[in-house]
Amino acid sequence: MAYVWDGDNGDVRKVLPRNVAVPYCKLSEKLGLPPILVYADCVLANWKKKDPNGNMDILFSFPGGDCSKGFFLISLLVEIAASPAIKVIPTIFSTVQRQDQEALQRALLEIVFCLKEALRVFQKIHEYVDPSLFFNVLRIYLSGWQGNPQLPDGLLYEGVWDTPKKFAGGSAAQSSIFQCFDVLLGVKHGSKGGFLQEMRTYMPPAHQSFLCSLESGPSLRDFVISSGNDDLKEVYNKCVEGLVSLRDYHLQIVTKYILIPARQHCRKDEKSEEQSDQENRGTGGTNLMSFLKSVRNATQEAFL
Repeated sequence: MAYVWDGDNGDVRKVLPRNVAVPYCKLSEKLGLPPILVYADCVLANWKKKDPNGNMDILFSFPGGDCSKGFFLISLLVEIAASPAIKVIPTIFSTVQRQDQEALQRALLEIVFCLKEALRVFQKIHEYVDPSLFFNVLRIYLSGWQGNPQLPDGLLYEGVWDTPKKFAGGSAAQSSIFQCFDVLLGVKHGSKGGFLQEMRTYMPPAHQSFLCSLESGPSLRDFVISSGNDDLKEVYNKCVEGLVSLRDYHLQIVTKYILIPARQHCRKDEKSEEQSDQENRGTGGTNLMSFLKSVRNATQEAFL
């Protein structure tokens, strides 16, 4: 990422040299991941314990001081806060199959708690990540070559492919845990679902398999609807509410860390419309606000 975006005189490099491209692509193939920085690289695998007390640090960072450290670790801590919910899913499927409504309510309350805890941790991002450094430095290194006007044809991996390839940059859409909640709660994303499905190919293979296994499980949503149990429906809706709250907050963060700095940057430098559009795109290549609002709205539609 640094080689592509940090060229001489600010130029973007359009060819990844063979001595980097060949081993990088071979390693990526072994890992079952595309040859570009993904969420699993910079968040899920990018940490270590600094001391026996459990204080954490990252393994690699980009320019911008502690900005990348704060951004990557907060993202990881959100994952950790939400992760106990995964252990509850087998219980949820079991209670649905047994039609044990009381046990199901207890299990869903654990999901509610995990989502609230994830939001609480997410809200700490303001303490550790500076909007200017994120927008002007870190975000650039996370950007991919899909939907990016600076690399309209993609990146040529010399010695691997004869034509350039377009891969999306690191994106929160590559987090399996939040797609897991969508599957569990029966959230349907309509036209934006294609991008989320594509982002699964940027997840570790085990995470992709996990999501597929969830999709083959019994439908929690259908069971809650058919149960006629108002208390059960209320707890299900609290789960949906927790996911909506996280996505609402994500929109607030995007406004603070991307949209407002982008507007300030465009006014200052009199950017072209194309440059302005790129600065409002996510690192995954989507029109950021349009995509996130669609995902949030689809989640809201899951309320019973």
